[in-house]
Amino acid sequence: MGEIAAAYLEIECSVFSPNRCREQMLQELIDEFKVDGVIDVVLQAYHTYNIETASIRNLCKNKAIPYLTVETDYSQSDSGQLTTRIAAFIEIMD
Repeated sequence: MGEIAAAYLEIECSVFSPNRCREQMLQELIDEFKVDGVIDVVLQAYHTYNIETASIRNLCKNKAIPYLTVETDYSQSDSGQLTTRIAAFIEIMD
């Protein structure tokens, strides 16, 4: 039973805050894949992801990596705005 609890406590979930495992995982992914920028997708009405935005922004700032936050509800109504913002973000990295 203790192993199950330990396994669940290791999950990199935004609900567990502060969750240094998620920050460490993101740092490792940035380094491993040599990312050029990070896009943080915040789902509307899912506040737990929004809580992490500040820490992710700070992590990217400290690593001098371009960062963009987008908020969406995954509907088609914001696809045009998202396309424009992400295209501009990609352009500044070139």
